[in-house]
Amino acid sequence: MSVAASGYDRPVNGDVAGEVAQSDPGTAGTAPAPTLQVIARGVSWQALSVAFGQGSWYLSLFVLAILLPPHAFGVVAVGTVVASLTMLILESGTSGSLIITPDLAPASVRRSLVRTSVAGVAATVLLILVARPIADVFTGGADVGVLRVISLTVGLAAVSIVPSALLSRHLRFKAAAGIAIASAAIASTAAIVAAALGAGVWALAIRLVLSALIVAVLSWLAARDLLPRWERSKVKVPGRVGGAAFMMIAGAGALAWSCDNLVVGALTNPTKLGLYALAFSLAFLPLTQVSWVVGGVLLPTIAAARDDEVVRRQTLKAVRMMALLLLPLAPVAVALAPGLIPVLLGHKWGGMVVPFQILIVGGVGYGVLNVLGEALAGAGARTVKLRARIDVLWAVATIAAVAVGVRVGGIRGAAVAQLVTLVGLGTAYAWRGGRAMGLSLGAIQNALRSVTGCVAVQALATAATTLGLEYCGAGALLSGLLGAATGLLALAIALRLGALALLHEGRGVVVAALGRKHA
Repeated sequence: MSVAASGYDRPVNGDVAGEVAQSDPGTAGTAPAPTLQVIARGVSWQALSVAFGQGSWYLSLFVLAILLPPHAFGVVAVGTVVASLTMLILESGTSGSLIITPDLAPASVRRSLVRTSVAGVAATVLLILVARPIADVFTGGADVGVLRVISLTVGLAAVSIVPSALLSRHLRFKAAAGIAIASAAIASTAAIVAAALGAGVWALAIRLVLSALIVAVLSWLAARDLLPRWERSKVKVPGRVGGAAFMMIAGAGALAWSCDNLVVGALTNPTKLGLYALAFSLAFLPLTQVSWVVGGVLLPTIAAARDDEVVRRQTLKAVRMMALLLLPLAPVAVALAPGLIPVLLGHKWGGMVVPFQILIVGGVGYGVLNVLGEALAGAGARTVKLRARIDVLWAVATIAAVAVGVRVGGIRGAAVAQLVTLVGLGTAYAWRGGRAMGLSLGAIQNALRSVTGCVAVQALATAATTLGLEYCGAGALLSGLLGAATGLLALAIALRLGALALLHEGRGVVVAALGRKHA
């Protein structure tokens, strides 16, 4: 789950921070709560990074899926999981705690910088040494060199942890968006060229390493005026706020959404792992590329709003808007998947259709739920600890359910397991988390009632049209396209007739993101 967000400190020319407070670093506790326009413009910069940065990243993923076999994606999935888990240990909640600490001392920043950088280099060396046994267990002993090269991403990512966190803390969304776009576009282009020249699985490794290198270099350049000067000091370094809780949250997400690849790989084979990994990656785009982006703005703005009523109001509105944005995607994706995936990627990827259809429901659900989780993380030390405990229990249950699911139903069973544990996490967030923030379960249900009702109409129209056309002999692609279009039309009518206030609220958020006044 996303714990990397932005902070709230001093104005920066050309960015949204100047609209928030005219203060020096460390004065977050005295600044006024961010306005809707500040939040929306922050989200708009993040949205640009998704549209152009992650857009090119996932476009290259489609191209590489056409050029490379599923086995290659399975091998890289193993390397990526190992590197991600290592980074989790190295990061230890550093980003989140640097962001939400009210009075951040320069000595604390320096200590974090040294610790993460030195540990990252050491971890890279260790992973290179143990690449052989990792390959023997999860990839049948093949592609050891690829795993060793992917290990370089650990050291590169480690040295960029603190600069990236400082950019977020100071609300430099514009700079962060530029870094994301540049790294994704350059690395994606290089990978496609390498694959076209016959590099095979190495193209995926090049993509990961080059992206990490560009992020590291550009983050240091963008944050150079935020990094403290190196000075000797005997003053005791203040402790970080919520470091352990943020690490637990990140660890839970890694366990549930990374270690599942290891379970699938250990119990099946690299080809099936490649199918599951790509299906998961695409299905969880609503979470990773939309909800986590919004969460990167929501967490610090919630932390900056010291008034409990403001926190509750912002949380309900954010959950409602995220539901309006994401829930309609599920019926469309489910309808289009059977016809579109084989056409775009080839029939070799046909085995990922059903897992994708199951996982897209989970990706959308987790995307909406993540907004409530980010609000819990930003509302204070007590609520972030509660979220950490909930997430750990959910992650353990998820990985156990995935293991059972793979045994029973292969990669389809693993997908169902992700969906089942979503229900448990949602119940815990809404019941325990909502109560901790002063939000009743009824208030959360009321915030979502109009959205879910309209999307239910869309889903019924989509299913009826798609299944009806298939029964009449239409092809999968044509049936899916017409079904999705019919569902979207039904959604528009339902929103127009029964949820005008919701449409007006959504339009207000868009207008604010564009920096205009909402009539």
